[in-house]
Amino acid sequence: MNKKCLMCGKSSLTKLKLKDGVVCSKCLKKSNWGKGWATTPNAALFWAKTLTFNEFQEFLANGGNYKTATQNWIKKRTAKTQAKSDKIVENSKEKLSNIDNKQVNTHSLDDAMAQNETEKIQKMDTSEKVKQELIAAKVFDLTFVKKEIKALPEVLDNTETIKYACSGVLDGHTWLVVCTNKRVIFLNKNMIVGMDQKEIPLAVINAVSYSKQFVSGTVSITNGANVTGIEKINAVAAPIMAKTIREQMAAIKSPTQSQTVVQSTPDVPDEIRKYKQLLDDDIITQEEFDAKKKELLNL
Repeated sequence: MNKKCLMCGKSSLTKLKLKDGVVCSKCLKKSNWGKGWATTPNAALFWAKTLTFNEFQEFLANGGNYKTATQNWIKKRTAKTQAKSDKIVENSKEKLSNIDNKQVNTHSLDDAMAQNETEKIQKMDTSEKVKQELIAAKVFDLTFVKKEIKALPEVLDNTETIKYACSGVLDGHTWLVVCTNKRVIFLNKNMIVGMDQKEIPLAVINAVSYSKQFVSGTVSITNGANVTGIEKINAVAAPIMAKTIREQMAAIKSPTQSQTVVQSTPDVPDEIRKYKQLLDDDIITQEEFDAKKKELLNL
């Protein structure tokens, strides 16, 4: 592969990779692409790798840019996920063909998909605890989030249990979405170094809803005035994620849980710092933070 820019012929540290070469960041900025390599969404980078230089030039000449490249990759990923789901269902039905009709009819789609994913989860590069909890939660949609799964043990604390997980699109990138018994976590492992992490404590969530399209769904989480929408979730996984979040919200508000909270004495400065971080991350509003601060300080 030619390591010099196919447009200007010069070498560059930051370049967009194509099938048969590269395009430097400077040339990208001069083209219809719209952004340089360093600020391009991962989905657009993946899309570019499927094109030759001639195909890339034709793509730009027809008005294509990083936004349409991102949309094209998401459509391709959705179609691939659907094909994968269809194949899993087909294989599951074949495996169950020797079981009596009553058992086949009661065998749910998500159970069948989860059974087929078990072997893959066991081979993942992550902790044994995470593997067992993913399997127990009947997780099956972990497309393009292997790096995030590997990083999960560093994110979860010792008292957290994974209740459900799936992959979804947030801000044009594919994220791992995990619901635990304490919070909803969003992880996006960067291509070069570092990891983006967001979280919404179950205690501050007001509502959860989901909408279903033909092959995918969207889960919307409302906390205060903020709504976080996770798109392109597998159509079967989306309602399960929404239901799981609601169940965990109800669990932390149960009488037993409430009694435990009353009996324990919180570390007030630490609690205030925790809610200040949520404010800085735009997860809660200034009004919510002020109200919680007054509550903690008994003002």
